[in-house]
Amino acid sequence: MRALVIAHGEPPSKELLRELAKDALVVCADGAIQHAIDAGIEAHAVVGDLDSLGARANALGATRVVQDVNPDATDLQKAVDWALGQGATEVTIAAAGGGRSDHSLANLSMLTLFRGRAKVTVADDLFVISLVEGTETVRGEPGTVVSLVAIGRCEGVSTSGLRWDLHDHTLDFGPLGVHNEIRESPATVTVRSGDLLLFRGRFIEKHG
Repeated sequence: MRALVIAHGEPPSKELLRELAKDALVVCADGAIQHAIDAGIEAHAVVGDLDSLGARANALGATRVVQDVNPDATDLQKAVDWALGQGATEVTIAAAGGGRSDHSLANLSMLTLFRGRAKVTVADDLFVISLVEGTETVRGEPGTVVSLVAIGRCEGVSTSGLRWDLHDHTLDFGPLGVHNEIRESPATVTVRSGDLLLFRGRFIEKHG
């Protein structure tokens, strides 16, 4: 089962939200229910400490309201965990960026936090972000933007089919790896060890 978990950050376009919600279990992290309402999406559940909703929680059209006051987890973490508890094996997180930079960075940790339990991606209007586990295949038109960001140190990073390929390279947390592009599809990205984030662009921006 696939789930769409909507965070309480800056929402993507309503068109993208509606596309992601098709045939998915839709779970909103606390006040993110407003993003679903604005896009005309029916939410199956609202999960979180409900501090953003208060007494309005039961009047916002969600099928189920789940209050979780655990202070050691964010509302987004609780919402993803709840979706997995319902049987989701694939989770797309939307509205995870914008606003506070600490929240945006912490939201990306969902990609590593739930490793081994489900395939988790973060999607917005520009990118689909995933954790590279072994080898990932990247499809797209030539010129499609691809970025690799190491969280800490990543060893044995190799790519094929990108404009600037890497061969058994070590990447540290830094700008190296940002804004590559697909040269030949399908491209591949491989990592031997470490947490490597793959940003698959929804747009083409060829280098001169």
